[in-house]
Amino acid sequence: MTELHARTTPSPKPDTTTETEQRNTVSTEMNVEIPTLSFEVGDTWNGGFMGKITIRNTTDQTIEDWSLDFDTTGFAIRGAWGGDLDIHGNMASLEAKGWTTDIPPGASITFGFSAVGAPPSDLGSLAFLANMEDGSTITVPENATPFPAIKEDDGVTLPVGGENGAPFGVADYDAVLNKSMQFYYANYAGDLPDDHPISWRWDSTLDDGEEVGRDLSGGMFDAGDHVKFGLPMAGTATTLAWGGLEFEDGYKETGAYDALGDHLRQLNDYFLNAYDDNGTADLSDDVFHAQVGDGNDDHAFWGAPEDMLMDRPVYSLDAENPGTEVTAQTAAAMASASMFFREQGDTAYADELLDNAIQLFEFSETYQGKYTDTVTDAAQFYGSWGYEDELSWAANWLYQATDDEAYLQKSIDYYVDPNTYFAFGWENMSNGATLLLAQQTGEERYIEDLNQHLDYWLNDITTTPGTDTNDGLAWADEWGSNRYAANTSLLATVHAKHLAETDPEGNSDRVEDLLDFSTDQLDFMMGDNPDEQSFVVGFGEDFPLNPHHRGASGTTHVGDSAPNAYILHGALVGGPDQDGSYEDVRSDYIANEVATDYNAGFSGALAGVYESLVDDNWM
Repeated sequence: MTELHARTTPSPKPDTTTETEQRNTVSTEMNVEIPTLSFEVGDTWNGGFMGKITIRNTTDQTIEDWSLDFDTTGFAIRGAWGGDLDIHGNMASLEAKGWTTDIPPGASITFGFSAVGAPPSDLGSLAFLANMEDGSTITVPENATPFPAIKEDDGVTLPVGGENGAPFGVADYDAVLNKSMQFYYANYAGDLPDDHPISWRWDSTLDDGEEVGRDLSGGMFDAGDHVKFGLPMAGTATTLAWGGLEFEDGYKETGAYDALGDHLRQLNDYFLNAYDDNGTADLSDDVFHAQVGDGNDDHAFWGAPEDMLMDRPVYSLDAENPGTEVTAQTAAAMASASMFFREQGDTAYADELLDNAIQLFEFSETYQGKYTDTVTDAAQFYGSWGYEDELSWAANWLYQATDDEAYLQKSIDYYVDPNTYFAFGWENMSNGATLLLAQQTGEERYIEDLNQHLDYWLNDITTTPGTDTNDGLAWADEWGSNRYAANTSLLATVHAKHLAETDPEGNSDRVEDLLDFSTDQLDFMMGDNPDEQSFVVGFGEDFPLNPHHRGASGTTHVGDSAPNAYILHGALVGGPDQDGSYEDVRSDYIANEVATDYNAGFSGALAGVYESLVDDNWM
């Protein structure tokens, strides 16, 4: 690390500067203590990296705000966290924002950026300006010595963690959210672009859908296997879009927003191909292709998706063979995505998604039936116990996307008593519908249902052992125990934001309780547990090396004793037993499998907790 020190010649000022401004400006030419800066190349991936910059306030007064300019020759920044970003050719500018302002004496803050290109050995053409509490300005000119990337043997420990002894802070949530977005790229199917960010993935399942005359090559593989199960895929898409809509600032400030857009487009392009209305307004000839791949044949194969040779049948729904759960959930996915892309300014794509969502929802209402009665192959993997919750959920998303009160009434009409003592998830969206209706209508019925559900998770549910800073994982089920806690954290964080916006003073205690719960759950998964075990691949000192994922394993046998060949960055594994025990064993598909729906609520909760920490309006 290079430290920047001062000499004794005053910095030049323009003629228009007042005498007071001249006295209150300090530069590297003056004999005073100034802040020191360091740079670290953090996580790297194929074609990209994360850069972390630390400011240490070695002065005797608070740095109220700051700005930093540096050269980006050789790489291109895609997003930044901890500051407002502006790009000018090969120069990047970052300005203090939120939690990176008001740095007290002796404190350090770490912020940074994600980029594509070659990681730099140092940041050159540095220009740093700090506005101090006494009104003076400390500057470092552009020709100052660049500060190099920290090496492992430098003995420098960058600050980590949060305030008041919390094990994790904003930089950690930022890093894990970006990793979570990275995971989804590993499960893409179809024709991948040349710059796809996962080097060990390439084109696969290009013939999917040929037998029905539709291009079903894309979409995402469900988990560590390669079936395209329509119900969890649509549930994943809706939950991802929900998190992106609620916590847009959190996604944008961490630089994860563009990747989220990639994933929602990958999923919804597939849904548009899976829904065939035969070019008519007549619902009776509509067809929805709900699954690609035979579950048993697929699970009998251990290898990369690029190497599959088995037949991949298509399972379809129509008027005589309906499947309301998956068609209604897909309508919700397209409606929520239409809102996301409309926010981005892609009106044409948003309109296409919304038009299809409206018709597919009408089809779901008109031809009702349990989807596993038609797609019997799905029953042993993703069984269903009812579809009224999906109809209420989908109607609500159409209400949000269209502002048509008729859809709100449908959401109310289809409303069912929520699964209060379980969790929001791919098969039962009732608690999500409860939350939306409580916020939209203010009616006591929904508010009581919502509070009963959240109070159960906050106060009464069984938990694993915890730590001095963590009450333990709220444990609902052995299958994806992390997933259910993450999903509930999303609900809790969404509701906390709503309460903070509607009555911040009156709701402050409830907001704090909800955020404490969500933070505890995320922190547990990130490593704040008795074993200091991270359940997020690629994060922390002890993370899973053998997640149950065929492509990442790099082997043709699930029992191969060698660790996975590739790091499946950002994947959230299933999770521990009720007593907190966990083993990093590839063949344990209960504790160590990953799935796209596992990361959906997890990602949204991360963005929400991050946003709550940097936005003063939350508390």
